[in-house]
Amino acid sequence: MDEIHMKIAHDGGNGYMKDAINGQRTIFPSVLSRILPGNEPSRIDLKDKKNVVRLINDYLNFMDVEISSNSIKENGRYFVGNLASNSGAPLIGFNVNSNEGKASSDVSLICLLALISYSGIKDVLKASNKIPNKLEITVDDFVTALPIDEIKIPGIRSKFAHRFTDNKHKVTIKSFSQDIICYVEFKNVDVQPEGVIGQYGLIGNIEKETNYRNDDIYKSFKKRYNFKTFNGETVLNIGNVLSIDVGDGTVDFSVLNGASPIPHLNSSILLGVGNVTEDAVQALHRKYPTYGQLNRQAFMKIAQRGNDPESNAFKELLREQLISLESRIEEKVKEIYAKVNNQINLIVIDGGGADMLHTTYGEQFEQTISAMSPFGAAPILWVPKQYDQMLNLDGLQFRLNQM
Repeated sequence: MDEIHMKIAHDGGNGYMKDAINGQRTIFPSVLSRILPGNEPSRIDLKDKKNVVRLINDYLNFMDVEISSNSIKENGRYFVGNLASNSGAPLIGFNVNSNEGKASSDVSLICLLALISYSGIKDVLKASNKIPNKLEITVDDFVTALPIDEIKIPGIRSKFAHRFTDNKHKVTIKSFSQDIICYVEFKNVDVQPEGVIGQYGLIGNIEKETNYRNDDIYKSFKKRYNFKTFNGETVLNIGNVLSIDVGDGTVDFSVLNGASPIPHLNSSILLGVGNVTEDAVQALHRKYPTYGQLNRQAFMKIAQRGNDPESNAFKELLREQLISLESRIEEKVKEIYAKVNNQINLIVIDGGGADMLHTTYGEQFEQTISAMSPFGAAPILWVPKQYDQMLNLDGLQFRLNQM
């Protein structure tokens, strides 16, 4: 049996899975679909080397697995990620409108196990030019995150870690004429709070552990505030930093001084851009009944496509629904400012929903901060779109390098 080892940083977002396996990054939708008997897709003959290599090199679009693990409530066969999205079957994802936390959901774990298994097969194929019948995968170091309010629940961090470490997980890859069986075992697991971990991503350079971050993430921010220099070392030493991580199902608020969270100032609101998008989907269906029930990822893909009439209509529906989220964020920020006597030196807004919020709410938010700051407002770093969704992963990778 072939054996390989991995070190993984895993950001299991409500909308997208963001991972770094041995430094190689991937991103795909956080969705599954069940495969019922009689609806199985055709398989690729393992003797057809050209198509086997093609599938493995593009595996994020073809993940078809059967899961068997004591950590999973609903074992069985699933399409994962992009394949599920394009299957036409009912989708299983994080229910952002329920009270179920990430720690108890099967979605992130199934997606992760599928990703690890296909990534492992690709590594073996690259190294030996063969597809193994069985593969033993050991994840030596693994770091992930949970929403701030969820991780505060007594025992939840340990319970979540044990979902990984207490079992050897069996994953059967179903893409080929012969099943490929992967056994995945986790050794060292670390669970961090979302939002807080994002600040580590602003401070540290994951490419060179001894250096501070100093890339284009700060470029437009420096120009806006006429800062000659600003980098990860500045973030470390600037004083109190209010971080607002705008996710699909939660918005996480944390105040850190350097790399240390300030006690009792870290919390979440159980509302995110995913909830808003779900409401926009319902509004779309009421206004244009010919549209089916899109999932939120499909809705956002159309909304962000460009400036055509359909895309603009989707964006307008989204703006109408964003008002409730914006008011909740404003209330929470005012509460935090009161608790620290206005002693906030930098505000950072990141996460998959940051760019959307910047467009609809940026000017009003800055006015709110100015109104609360009679002696000068803290600068606001809206993390640029090309970085906002991956900042937690940046921090998780930085943390992984320390393990």
